[in-house]
Amino acid sequence: MKKETATEGGDPKPTKLKPVYTIRDVIKQNYRNLVEAEIPHKPNDKDYISKYQRAVTTVLDTMSKKDLEKAQEIVNLWNKEGAPVEVQLK
Repeated sequence: MKKETATEGGDPKPTKLKPVYTIRDVIKQNYRNLVEAEIPHKPNDKDYISKYQRAVTTVLDTMSKKDLEKAQEIVNLWNKEGAPVEVQLK
């Protein structure tokens, strides 16, 4: 259980907020190979980081409606039950 602390008003306040996952988080985790294919640089190159978010957006824009629905189901599951351990560790 999460510890709670009292604020000045006496209302309990959680010490750690639960992250809210988005479809971009699912793409970064489950469609990593497509994201990496969009980046013309190797992961150890200096320009890799600057191209990463644009690559995620490109993958998101080119996904089929079926894939988007599947990704949204994963987002809903992660927000309800929490992400898998390997995602939480990142």
